Amino acid sequence: MLAAVLKRPFTLELEDVPKPTPRGDEVLIKVGACGICGSDVRYFQGKNPWALHTLGVEKPNPPDMILGHEVSGTIVEAGDAKFEDRIGEKVGVIAYKACGRCKFCSEGRHNLCANVLHIGHDEAWGFKPSPGGMAEYCAVWEDKAVRLDWPVSFEEASQLDGLAVSVHAAYRAQVKPGDRVAVIGSGPIGLMILQTVKAFGASEVFAIDIWDKPLDIAQKLGADHTVDSSKEDPVNYILSKTRGWGVEAVVNTVGSPETVVDGLKMLARGGCQVLLAVTSDTVQLDLRLLAGERVLTVSSNNLYPEYYTAVSLLKTGRVEIKPFITHVLPLEEVKEAFRIALNKEEYGALKVVIKP
Repeated sequence: MLAAVLKRPFTLELEDVPKPTPRGDEVLIKVGACGICGSDVRYFQGKNPWALHTLGVEKPNPPDMILGHEVSGTIVEAGDAKFEDRIGEKVGVIAYKACGRCKFCSEGRHNLCANVLHIGHDEAWGFKPSPGGMAEYCAVWEDKAVRLDWPVSFEEASQLDGLAVSVHAAYRAQVKPGDRVAVIGSGPIGLMILQTVKAFGASEVFAIDIWDKPLDIAQKLGADHTVDSSKEDPVNYILSKTRGWGVEAVVNTVGSPETVVDGLKMLARGGCQVLLAVTSDTVQLDLRLLAGERVLTVSSNNLYPEYYTAVSLLKTGRVEIKPFITHVLPLEEVKEAFRIALNKEEYGALKVVIKP
């Protein structure tokens, strides 16, 4: 089969590789679409965002990775006869499988399992390879192939992974009906978060970015306020709109030191800022910004049930995906797809999706 193989940082090659044979607990999916996530871009650049985000450590990546965890497709083969009745199903994919034995798994916090296998990250943990969806076929665990029983496109379905991440972030931020929420960064994840918190009952959502295009889309998708932080101080704007009170929750998809500090400054007493982007940058923080029981925390990946919540949000129309899928390219043009993903403003791109 044809696959996009990351040989080393910044070197992606199309290669003919063996089609995966599903093991007993797996099914084989003919990939319908695979999104390029921000973490895929970071892997391409030689970083390991999964290790940094979940464990807080730097880890090197092995060579010859098949990236891609934002996957949808059709089941075409089963590793065990008992799963053969699923052949032909359109599915989305929960992209990781936890060990089920560690402390975190026993608490239902599978996203924190250090023994996890994650498709598209290959041998980053020293385990067996888990090739991703930037290929014609991808083997996934049968219980993580989620049936999609309505006429949703493969492109939209590929974004269920990111939508589940957004659901987890909203829970981590403890968003309640009536809350005011600021979303820092209006890329695909930010745009899904703003819709998710609206679905959870947020009364007022502030979308913040430095680029007009995603802010325009944010407004169409339900943002009550859009703030171009390259032209206006988002802290002053939010405090002026909330009579100096601030917002009950901040979801920060950027994670730069400046935005972390701004996120605390715009936070109401008792509020919570959740970081979705963890970097190795050092933040100079005046601890008085945490006074009033303000909380700064991190959201990592998603929990299994949250993927099903994401499916429900998309199926019922409470979250829209199409408005921010700007580029769809065939697998044969994967190098161009990454060029676009690396230079989004130049190409007017938000979400880039590959269709094998």
